[in-house]
Amino acid sequence: MSKQDEVEEERPVGEAEEVGEEGGAEAEPVEGDEESEADVEEDPVVVAIREAEAHKDRWMRLAAEFDNYKKRTSREMQSLIESANEGLIRDLLPTIDSVNRALNHADGDDDSEGFKAGVRLIMTDFAKVLEARGVKEIDALGQPFDPNDHEALMQTASEEYEAGVVANVVEKGYRLGSKVLRHAKVVVSTGAPRDDGGKEDA
Repeated sequence: MSKQDEVEEERPVGEAEEVGEEGGAEAEPVEGDEESEADVEEDPVVVAIREAEAHKDRWMRLAAEFDNYKKRTSREMQSLIESANEGLIRDLLPTIDSVNRALNHADGDDDSEGFKAGVRLIMTDFAKVLEARGVKEIDALGQPFDPNDHEALMQTASEEYEAGVVANVVEKGYRLGSKVLRHAKVVVSTGAPRDDGGKEDA
């Protein structure tokens, strides 16, 4: 046996294996790296749903704004129409008053019955035209006095009407829609006559 063979035999068993393992070992790739990178990318379905919800919310806001715009425009147009009619109707009211006074003065005159019938027919048609334009006569006679609709000219005792009730209409009032064009000029009852007199001015 040579000296070289003796040296090899004396070397501890497994030493060569350890050296081989240390020198030849390589790091194995970590599994799952590719999967984690794939998980970072969002699901297209989730993205599409989120975008759809954003578009829906934007559309609903625009629809609500447009609806408000239509309502506002409609109110402004209605107000403009009423304002345009208001001036004309105000100018016509004195004419109506004059015709009504003429009819009242003609009452009792048998010779003017035909004339009165014709004028009443005109007034009836005129009232229909005004009503079609939204003009209505304010109901005053026999109604509780309301400063929003009536203008009190005086007070008087009345056996027919209770105190605070309109006993007589001196000049008719008119309303255009919800707006008062002219207050009704009225006489307000103070109730039944008193023993010491009767009439009491405002």
